[in-house]
Amino acid sequence: MPTVSERDLHDVVRRVLDAAGASAENASRMADALVSANLRGVDTHGVFHLNGYVQAILDGKLDASASPSIVRETANTALVDGNRTFGHVAAKFATDIAVRKAKENDVAVVGMVRSEHIGRLGEYAEMAAAEGVVAIVSGAGYMLGNKVAAPYGGSKGLLSSNPIAIGFPGGEEPGMVFDYATTAMANSKMNLYKMRNEELPAGTVIDKDGYPTTNPTAVQEGGYLLPFGGHKGYALMMAVEFLGQVLVGSDAVEDDGMGTQSMVRQGVSIIAIRADVFRPDADFRRRADELVREARGIPPAPGFEQVMAPGDPESRAQAQRSAEGIPVPDKVWQLIVEAGRSVGVVV
Repeated sequence: MPTVSERDLHDVVRRVLDAAGASAENASRMADALVSANLRGVDTHGVFHLNGYVQAILDGKLDASASPSIVRETANTALVDGNRTFGHVAAKFATDIAVRKAKENDVAVVGMVRSEHIGRLGEYAEMAAAEGVVAIVSGAGYMLGNKVAAPYGGSKGLLSSNPIAIGFPGGEEPGMVFDYATTAMANSKMNLYKMRNEELPAGTVIDKDGYPTTNPTAVQEGGYLLPFGGHKGYALMMAVEFLGQVLVGSDAVEDDGMGTQSMVRQGVSIIAIRADVFRPDADFRRRADELVREARGIPPAPGFEQVMAPGDPESRAQAQRSAEGIPVPDKVWQLIVEAGRSVGVVV
């Protein structure tokens, strides 16, 4: 398994996407997004996806040179059209708008439609937190042809993995950010288990007949992902669907000509709140630091080394991988090589 520096991996992704027809700005943004996911230890949303994006470009399902635009807006809201471009490009554009409007008007809500896969939602929450803004990011609408998640108590699929991320600014401590699928495991993470020929954790999926299984190919064989936390996770999954699809209206602007079928109805909502809307910024950050430190100071339970705050594992991974390089599994590296070969780039 090769270990690649952040700089070298960024260069590979940028060169491949540039050769595939992406604008210089989009190629650079995508390299930033994919490599940062690996750098933060979220390998399921990193360079693993490069080959798929290149194939979508070559198949005419993704406009690699397009830019997102605002369809309509008010002082506190905006609806962004991704114009069939990279989701990471469109979502950053939408996040920047949400942050700006929240800073100007205390709160803002921005919706986004018609783009490819937006990657790691936590990245957008981190962007907002770095600007002193609390952000709630919801991604939904993936159910069209991709009902891979069964509702609590159900034996058939209803929704998809429906991710949510929330980020809070910090003071001396890093901002607290969490980001996860509302299924017990993200679909892309399950694919990594399949690539490594490893069994899934119990309580992750059911087979095509509704029985629990640890088979990593169960979903491909007609099974379904389960919501995390039973009925509570299912309820949150539904809430994300309402925030990302129903509220934004992504089902009303389906575009069958773009991406995979699961992206046709993708909707994203970003709720942004200025962190000092109720109390001075310094007070907010002081109290945020106190709570994070208090959490880390709780004595660990048997079997645990330390209590961590949300976002700590990603920060640790970034520190280690920045220093030692990013490990890329052999099968993922082969996908990168294939992506380069398809557009005439030697990796």
